[in-house]
Amino acid sequence: MDTRSFSTVPTLSRQRSYERLQVDADRMFDIGWLIARLTSELRQMLSTEPATTPSQFFGSLRRDAGRRFVWGMLHAHTKSVERILDLQKLFPEHDQFIKKLQEEREQQIDAFSKLLISKRWDTLRDDDSSWRKFANVMFGLNETTPETAERFFALTDYIHMLTLVILGKEQPYFDDTADGEPSSPQTLEEPVPGKIDTRAALKLFLRGDWFDKFSTDKKRFTTKWREDMVNALLDSDYGQTIIDDFTNETNNRRLIVKGVIVGCLKAAGVFEESDLSLARTILYPVGTPEPTSKEEESERKTKASTLANYIGQSKKRKHEKIYYWVLDWMKDHPAES
Repeated sequence: MDTRSFSTVPTLSRQRSYERLQVDADRMFDIGWLIARLTSELRQMLSTEPATTPSQFFGSLRRDAGRRFVWGMLHAHTKSVERILDLQKLFPEHDQFIKKLQEEREQQIDAFSKLLISKRWDTLRDDDSSWRKFANVMFGLNETTPETAERFFALTDYIHMLTLVILGKEQPYFDDTADGEPSSPQTLEEPVPGKIDTRAALKLFLRGDWFDKFSTDKKRFTTKWREDMVNALLDSDYGQTIIDDFTNETNNRRLIVKGVIVGCLKAAGVFEESDLSLARTILYPVGTPEPTSKEEESERKTKASTLANYIGQSKKRKHEKIYYWVLDWMKDHPAES
């Protein structure tokens, strides 16, 4: 394997790139949008050249950086699931499995950050011009040999798939149970628009450090317990209402949804703290930069007060039904002792 694109000495620039990739991994490697764009590009390539022979097609890939990038990314995209399934067999308990995936991702990002092109990874944006520019730069580097290109695509997709499972976005493809039996085929896809994204976002939200900080019992209300609750809630009679609110682009109601869920859990005894303390910590966790102006400080106070108000509405109007649903679900699914 060619090693010219690897750093033999961990320079300051390389270290900063590595730290940035690690700290913001959930965002930077959640590249479903890129896969969708490249898939569309491949369909376009094939539809406009229906009579192309295999040799002509692969010849065009070699001559065009954009096409090489499309083919390389999508080809690698078919190879990562098996590696993750193997890890799940070794770590069937859900919390251990996720922890192992996080450790695995850290190691893979370390290897990825040693590739010269990784320093430009954060230049990718959700538009077609971005990935095309990235492809031109990547294949314009002398260091990008066929071997290093293949390594880049393999690492990128593996980290991407690890990220999807960690975030819960690929959860339907993997078995949650300890006995290792595969899920029923009927549960693999969720046709309801917005359901997968809402499910992933709420799971990620409930994994926040604020949850354990205010939890009445950190050992009982595990990540698995929280994810099971989100799954059941979105599959319940109230799931569609929550999805509609959470995905409403005209009137952003995400804060309401989060507030009501936190409020229901608090009313059910999962949290013990004032609504305002919960809201402040959720919105502005430790490490959040201080406001730089009085206007920003006032805006933060208003937003925290608004979220606190939503948290306190768990027993009011339409939210009351969700509150009683949470109580009933907790009775049937007591947290681990």
